[in-house]
Amino acid sequence: MTSQHDWKSLLAAKKADQASRIPAEWKLPEEITSLVSPESSASAFDLFRKTSILTQLEHEITEKYDATSLLGRIAVGHFTALEVTTAFCKRAAIAHQLTNCLTEIFFDKAIKRAIECDEYLRENGKPIGPLHGLPISVKDLFMVEGEASTIGFVSYLARPPATHNSVLIQMLLDAGAILFCKTNVPQRLFVCESRNNVFGTTLNPHRLSLTSGGSSSGEGALVGFRGSLLGAGSDIGGSVRGPSLCCGVYGFKPSANRLPWAGQQELIPSGWPGVVPSVGPHAVSARDLTLFTRNIIAREPWHLDAAALPIVWRDVPRKETLNIGVWLGDSQIPVTPPVLRTLKAAAERLAAAGNQVKFVECPSLVELLDSASLGYKLDTSGTMESILATGGEEPIQAVQLLAALQAGEPIDLDSVWKFNRGREIFLQKWAKVWKENALDVLICPGSRQVAPAHNHYGVPVYTIPWNFLDFPASVIPFGKVDKSLDNAPFESGVYPLRYDVDTVDGAPCSVQVVGWRYMDEETLSATELISEILHGREELGEESHGAPRPSVL
Repeated sequence: MTSQHDWKSLLAAKKADQASRIPAEWKLPEEITSLVSPESSASAFDLFRKTSILTQLEHEITEKYDATSLLGRIAVGHFTALEVTTAFCKRAAIAHQLTNCLTEIFFDKAIKRAIECDEYLRENGKPIGPLHGLPISVKDLFMVEGEASTIGFVSYLARPPATHNSVLIQMLLDAGAILFCKTNVPQRLFVCESRNNVFGTTLNPHRLSLTSGGSSSGEGALVGFRGSLLGAGSDIGGSVRGPSLCCGVYGFKPSANRLPWAGQQELIPSGWPGVVPSVGPHAVSARDLTLFTRNIIAREPWHLDAAALPIVWRDVPRKETLNIGVWLGDSQIPVTPPVLRTLKAAAERLAAAGNQVKFVECPSLVELLDSASLGYKLDTSGTMESILATGGEEPIQAVQLLAALQAGEPIDLDSVWKFNRGREIFLQKWAKVWKENALDVLICPGSRQVAPAHNHYGVPVYTIPWNFLDFPASVIPFGKVDKSLDNAPFESGVYPLRYDVDTVDGAPCSVQVVGWRYMDEETLSATELISEILHGREELGEESHGAPRPSVL
């Protein structure tokens, strides 16, 4: 076993290597970096405005477009892949220095591939594929050939760089994408916080003292800062949607195995019988969620990952109005004032646009969470605890909370039957809600709260149900906290939760859109329509000068 002294050496070498991957001319001055900490109330956007590292063209490239519109400009030569990649490498470097969102940095490889993409376009008169020249960031869990994948574990520092690409990574490359960095995760990944003992804490670009969520922490922060327009994450209890709602971006959790999981870093034991994780995108627009998902499924991932479902992509007819159920949350686990206000405002706007909007009562969330919790306890070998022990790591606060919640009755084969039986019961209960209300989609909270202070996210009670039931679900950013409107008294219910409006004033708000199982295409289409109603042209992410999305409530 490697000694503690050796771990410290490996950790120091890792941090030094990471720092060396950012060119000197892209480094921020000390008067700015000295203001960066998990206790700082500063905004990364405000600090960014004090810099002059990006050129005017690079500001335009990274701020004016979503991925869909930028791809169109690359394809016709309006921008070269080199110009676009350089712009996002620079902005990602700045994002990292302000939020600590990256793990592996390989800007040099990205620049080289961008040059190759431009040469291919000149020589062939057509793009490599539908994602030609687009820089895409990926969660550290994915294997990228030649790069490490520590996923925040000290003991994984001793592992060699990947010798293969995850299936999703290879499919992105085959579609013409340019990979340029990997992003941070919390220790153990199964929590909605953002700290590990290798890379530290990822901060929220809107206010550094707030969490960026987890476990796709770095993706949320990087895309939220527009250091990437499109990123790949994973979700087993809210790990795409939590960071998305915390950082004010779009996120999508497909039905499990619609997108390929194979080839990722070892984490979940093989043969896992519990809640099945999903791969999903983070984006700056709703249509970019569709762009990512469609272009992977259309390339038939089941030929490369035998576990991927052989369900072809369906171009569903666009509905101009929807039957939308609105669930304001469970009275036993109430949401905080800004979350409730946001849902009501969204419902009002959707109804005014001609949609059929109906407030619905839903099955007990407390009972569902009790059933779902078994699906996160079924690793009786203590795999992740063993990984922490090998590296001599103490669990972070969020992991300690998770361990306390998972303690209880012994887990055995009967527990697997009980878990599956509970899921069948709640599928039938939710089927009744869907049928009786003739729903296209449900909108509901993505969390009880907006991005809270670090270490205060708690249990992701409003995202877990859709992993448990395997329903596709997206997050749409919508407005922000306003302490003049969101200072109502708050009673936390059966799960203790502290709410302080001054701490979260100005943080992004959001709604979650849920569809029926395997109706991913319909859910994405509804997400686009709902986002267009809530945002209009803002849906395309056409903000200026890196400013956070303005309030529309």
